[in-house]
Amino acid sequence: MKKLIKVICGSLLFSLGLDLFLLPNGINAGGISGLSMALVQLTGLGSVGLLTLAINLPLFVLAGVKLGKEFLRLSLMGTVISSALIDLVAYLPYPKTEPLVGCLYGGLLCGLGLGTVFAVGGSTGGSDIIVRLLKRKFNRFPLGSIVVFFDLLVASLTGIVFRDVGRTLYSAIAIVLVGRVIDAVVYRFDYSK
Repeated sequence: MKKLIKVICGSLLFSLGLDLFLLPNGINAGGISGLSMALVQLTGLGSVGLLTLAINLPLFVLAGVKLGKEFLRLSLMGTVISSALIDLVAYLPYPKTEPLVGCLYGGLLCGLGLGTVFAVGGSTGGSDIIVRLLKRKFNRFPLGSIVVFFDLLVASLTGIVFRDVGRTLYSAIAIVLVGRVIDAVVYRFDYSK
């Protein structure tokens, strides 16, 4: 039950960071939610939360086989909860901020949320599943660093979709902050690691 509560709290923090600070400023959070954001912008179809859920489903088959039932259970909960919360929180009025402020606060909240979910052994799906698979092979790299690598690839789409290099640069700041905060939460500020 404690793990479920942490998954819900982490998913809520992630959704708040995404919906209140990153999305309103056109800042891509990377991962599957970032890819979904770019696809919704390109096509004008669907919602970020629904598209995130649809892209995640095939990845769960892989997660169940390679990463075990507990990870699959927690990740399925994290994906469903975060996808629903992304769409629900989108109805909240968001603060009007400068893009730099948005990427800093959005990155902080998203990192806290993802780190909380990772710390209990789950994920919010998508690239998080790929990151966990890579972590098994490259265990000397912190989770946050692997997240940053993948998310920066996805964030590069921001510049193409929005035709704005500035958004890509803001996205990079947010993604690096997310990775650092994830590592701080997962590894409990143990810098000796």
